[in-house]
Amino acid sequence: MKFGSWYDKNYKKILVIPAILLILSIIFVVVFYSQTGFIFNKDVSLTGGTSYSVQTDYNVGELESKLGEDFNDFSVQGISDGSGNQLQVVVMVPEENSDDMKNELENILGFKLTLKNSSVQFTASSLSDVFFKQLMVAVILAFFWMAAVVFIIFGTGGKLKFWVIIGNLIFAIFLGNFFLTINPILSSILFFLFGGSLIYIYVKNSVPSFAVMFSAFADIVMTLAVVNLIGMKLSTAGIVAFLMLIGYSVDTDIMLTTRLLRKKEETNEAIAGAFKTGITMTLTSIIAVATALIVVFSFASVLNQIFIILLIGLGFDLINTWLTNASILKWYTERSVKDVSKKSFFGGKK
Repeated sequence: MKFGSWYDKNYKKILVIPAILLILSIIFVVVFYSQTGFIFNKDVSLTGGTSYSVQTDYNVGELESKLGEDFNDFSVQGISDGSGNQLQVVVMVPEENSDDMKNELENILGFKLTLKNSSVQFTASSLSDVFFKQLMVAVILAFFWMAAVVFIIFGTGGKLKFWVIIGNLIFAIFLGNFFLTINPILSSILFFLFGGSLIYIYVKNSVPSFAVMFSAFADIVMTLAVVNLIGMKLSTAGIVAFLMLIGYSVDTDIMLTTRLLRKKEETNEAIAGAFKTGITMTLTSIIAVATALIVVFSFASVLNQIFIILLIGLGFDLINTWLTNASILKWYTERSVKDVSKKSFFGGKK
């Protein structure tokens, strides 16, 4: 009861904490973009280059350390069998450093790279650029379709939901066929026109839907800021991790929203009940991902990046679900009750 009384007085003030984190994250990402030209660091799997796959059990960490003495832009991954025995190392390097990397690998490993003990794969920078754009389009589309599904569940008005679906289809066709292939300025204008219109509909017609979308957006931006802060270079696996994070971000938010909007108990009790279930879900995911990261970390595989990003995102999801989304929903439900009471007082229907 004491906590409920304190929460009733301070739940709006609590919103300041995630708001400050989000503002700082956006500022950091914007500054990072102004300095690098990208919203995150890309490894050679997204920039193009040469990949050397070598059959060796040479320690991945030691190899990465020695290569780091002469090269700045490269990545090293280990490939192991089911029992954890290392079978290969995969070294990726930009095209201009291809020959130097081959010579350095031979010096470190102590044998010549031949067709019997290694393979070489070259990816043109133009092909990687196209692949990168396709992945980014996939992330954006996943987010907007997630938002559409949430609006269809919690929004009102059948006709409006229909036009939201049509708008998302047009948005998907635009992103898939024209985004970044036409004039950049025109492309940006159309992107913000389509995206802004959809977001305006969500905000105006369904606050609970907007709260879920906003929390998912905050999870992604905050995680991206931390990824840039620790100097991680994202690979294709990293972008896939952000796609997974969208799903992780909305599950507890939807559960909380459903519990409050269809509640049969008082608001604080509904939040407390949802919290018990939601915190169990998230902590279970964190423990599972952390355990998997510990198991595969020494192999320096692509799974490391996926698990690290998911751990960071799940941590922020705790903040954005139970500080941001819960506070917005409590604000919304209590305001709705007051509006209904006013209508009843002036002769309207309850």
